[in-house]
Amino acid sequence: MRKLGTCFNILALCAGLSVSFVIPQALFAQADTGVELFNAGAYEKAESKLRETLKAKPGDTTQRYYLGLTLLNRGKYPEGLKELETVKSEQEKADQWSRPAVPNVYQIDIALAQAYLTLKQFDKAWPKLESARIEAPGSSEVFLYRGVYYYKQKENAKAIVELEKAIRLDPKNAYAYYYVGHAYFDSGDPAKMVEVFKMFLQLAPGAPEAAEAKKMVDANC
Repeated sequence: MRKLGTCFNILALCAGLSVSFVIPQALFAQADTGVELFNAGAYEKAESKLRETLKAKPGDTTQRYYLGLTLLNRGKYPEGLKELETVKSEQEKADQWSRPAVPNVYQIDIALAQAYLTLKQFDKAWPKLESARIEAPGSSEVFLYRGVYYYKQKENAKAIVELEKAIRLDPKNAYAYYYVGHAYFDSGDPAKMVEVFKMFLQLAPGAPEAAEAKKMVDANC
């Protein structure tokens, strides 16, 4: 599955003026570096920087959110999930004036859904996917992960419906093609699998799953 965070396109959050007088300038630079390292895919360094920042300001939910995503991208799923669940709890407690802009409801719910899917906690994943859908009904990512939800439980017909909708919403959503290709193959339609896998390879030739997809295409042509 794609690395967490690539679908969010999040920019580093700029702190408000009143806060800037409280936090030393060096800490701002450090926090920004942690987020920038995450966005650059340097997850090991990002984890270190974000942890250092949170030691000085443990209530910074934006930095904790990025730490959660970083841990998930490093394969530390239970730990990353714990951080994201803490962020969700803190965001729900905060009023609209004290709640940071990042993460918003959609961002945290889609991240939690991805984590729950990875850990096969399907009963927890679906409510987050539904919440994300309500917040962003036109999001291709929501329907991608709804498709993954069904695919991982071998409900291929339902997975195909969701994944095809993800593709209609965003024809460049490479992983929607990847998962729908598997769903078609498992449903006994290798020709359709070849068609959509070719699109996946065109959109994401350097993806970790590309070699597997090419092998399946070659074997079924």
